[in-house]
Amino acid sequence: MKVLIIKPSSLGDVVHSLRVASLLAREIPNIEIHWVIKSGLEGILNASGIVKRNYIFHRGGGFLKFLKLCQAIREEKYEYVLDLQGLLRSAVLTKITRSKKKYGRADGREFSTLFYNCIGMKSKKKLMHAIDRLVPFIELFGIKSCKSLPLDFTESHIYKGDSFSLRQNSPYILIFPESRRPEKEWPNFEDLVNLFNRKFNLNVVIAGSVRSDNFKNCIDVRGKVKLVELPWLIKNSLIVISNDSAPLHIASSLCKPLVALFGPTEHERYGPYPQDGHAKVIASPSRKIEDISTESVYRTIETTLTEIKVQS
Repeated sequence: MKVLIIKPSSLGDVVHSLRVASLLAREIPNIEIHWVIKSGLEGILNASGIVKRNYIFHRGGGFLKFLKLCQAIREEKYEYVLDLQGLLRSAVLTKITRSKKKYGRADGREFSTLFYNCIGMKSKKKLMHAIDRLVPFIELFGIKSCKSLPLDFTESHIYKGDSFSLRQNSPYILIFPESRRPEKEWPNFEDLVNLFNRKFNLNVVIAGSVRSDNFKNCIDVRGKVKLVELPWLIKNSLIVISNDSAPLHIASSLCKPLVALFGPTEHERYGPYPQDGHAKVIASPSRKIEDISTESVYRTIETTLTEIKVQS
């Protein structure tokens, strides 16, 4: 069975969709999953080990590149096409396929729901997690959804001689201090790291994009880790500390111990999944992330590290 999933972006949402696709891959014999993905994000699909073919969507690439994408998709015959994006461009791609079974999000925007059979809840008013909105696509195949929808990222590795190295068997705390929106970035990570260095005999690894912040006495790998390598880095850490960002969702999918910091966004909708899993959420009551104190984050991490030691 060939299934095409159309979910070009964003990275965190792609990870959510991969959790759904992973269950399909485990439960359906001989399934072959193809994916439409935004240029630059294909590394996360490659890391998953469950997607056989990537179609690259070039956002802003112009009509000719979009037409070539349409032609490439038309050449394949799919039994199912799933539009998990729910926008006009993804709906058009769904419509032009030769599949007779075309399904998409009932809460789609930009008139996308006119192009496919709607799945899931139409209203966005109900408070529910983003992944729960995708679960009906699992049920479409007659499969009962499991509680956690984990990912393994079997093809994510950091090879010897790559852009950086971590000492073998050396435990580390992994911090992602950035987010796509500045208002979701907690400003006290440097103070937290200084506290770590005084209290713990552990390596602290800073990951993400290249920024001007200067973290002392840390292993700073910002800008050095490829997307396909990122799950490996997360998987091999002791604990992950992150704002509301894509690495948080990767850590959650891997069931890693996680401390997640939330300000303006609702963790009930966009936080770790499931919400009674391995993660501890610290949400600012004022919805301003800067109001989360360094002490409260440190205490939560300390408690989590104690729990890890007890379980080990």
